[in-house]
Amino acid sequence: MNAVQPPPSAQDEHAESPCTGPTCDCTGAAKAADCQSSCHLNDAAFRDRAKEILFSGRVITAGAVHLIGLEDIRAQLGDRWERVKERVQIYTTRLLEKMLSPHDVWFRHGEAQFIIVFAHADIQAAQLICGKIVEDLHQALLGHSDTSQIIVKTALVEIDGSVAVGSARLDDLLLHAAYPSERPSAKPQPGKRFEERQRLSLTDFALGNGEPPPRPKVLFRPVYDVRNKVISTYTCRPDLHTCRHINQITADDVLQEEAIFDYDMETLCHAVRTYNELYKNKFRYAQTIPVHFETLASVRRRREYLQSCRMIPNCLIPFLAFELEGLPQGIPNGRLAEMVTMLRPFGRATIIILREETPDIAVYANAGVKGVGLAMDFRDGDQRCIDKINAFCPIPRKHGLFAYLDGIRNIEQFQAAIEAGAAYVSGPVVGKDSDVPEHMRRCTEKQMLMRARVKARR
Repeated sequence: MNAVQPPPSAQDEHAESPCTGPTCDCTGAAKAADCQSSCHLNDAAFRDRAKEILFSGRVITAGAVHLIGLEDIRAQLGDRWERVKERVQIYTTRLLEKMLSPHDVWFRHGEAQFIIVFAHADIQAAQLICGKIVEDLHQALLGHSDTSQIIVKTALVEIDGSVAVGSARLDDLLLHAAYPSERPSAKPQPGKRFEERQRLSLTDFALGNGEPPPRPKVLFRPVYDVRNKVISTYTCRPDLHTCRHINQITADDVLQEEAIFDYDMETLCHAVRTYNELYKNKFRYAQTIPVHFETLASVRRRREYLQSCRMIPNCLIPFLAFELEGLPQGIPNGRLAEMVTMLRPFGRATIIILREETPDIAVYANAGVKGVGLAMDFRDGDQRCIDKINAFCPIPRKHGLFAYLDGIRNIEQFQAAIEAGAAYVSGPVVGKDSDVPEHMRRCTEKQMLMRARVKARR
């Protein structure tokens, strides 16, 4: 993405410094992205920088340069800012790469400000995107976001050729987008609470509707360890609404891939955040984190996903495993091995979950995969599921991999899985999906069957 480099005007050694004040010595040789922390970009300096960009001769903008700042976050973090500022900047960089198009250009100015130049978005859309970025930063870093305090600055070319700077609060931008016939300062009609208004998102612009996509929700599914006779492993699964949302986006493959990517990122962050909190309370379990082929196959998505993986605490890595989902049949051994290698520093193992039986299991073993799972289709009858179980389980074991079965619903399927040699079993017969993992439970197959019979009678 060309956002990692400043525009040519920012690299020009003879460009006028955008900084003001005697405490900041930002000459042309010191590029804008490398300014010291004392550099503060006020309206006058921002106007000068925007003028350089707008009149640099590059046709890369729809006529506006935008400024977003992290000063509020820095103020609320206080003394902690110096310790975490690098992580905050990395997180902001990831968010910009995710939410901006490949044609947009951005660069960091100082330690708490970013200048963004949009290639195609109009001013209103650009302001909303900038506001959404800052709102997400507030929510992720502070745990809350006050849209009335989030301000986006915009530099515009006037008719006489001068550059003017305008400021807009995110509250007003969202209100104007929701009620375009009203003035930005207008209030919602009686009976409509502002807090209940649905906010626009980037997906709304892409889909052309006013319905925001649901935030992906992640649940924890218990997994029964057949050999050790214990439920101490949990795998992440989406809730029903998240599944429906992803499956309904069929008109545009790109949008569906982005929805899958959003789910993978939410799953990774939610699983690690939850485990980190439980780990501090001496709670231990094995955690499997799913990641889709589409996420690792895209350079941009893979880069962002791995960047998030690098923030996993070292103490959690021995307890984590990754579950590759959606692999196409006939995937080359080299490409799969590359994906397994990329994930290896962040977990103890990589496994693969399938929706249907596949002849590629020998390829999986050669690529360094440790186990292969099969997800049962709830539309299949009991006999069809049992036939799948009996046909599937011997194949991974033949290649030195363990067999894993997901979606086992009743006693008959559970008995078939045990007899077929499955190493791990999950599904309604083992336990319900829950918001948080539960404490380890030891349980023999006989006890599991007794519990399943009680549930069936109820």
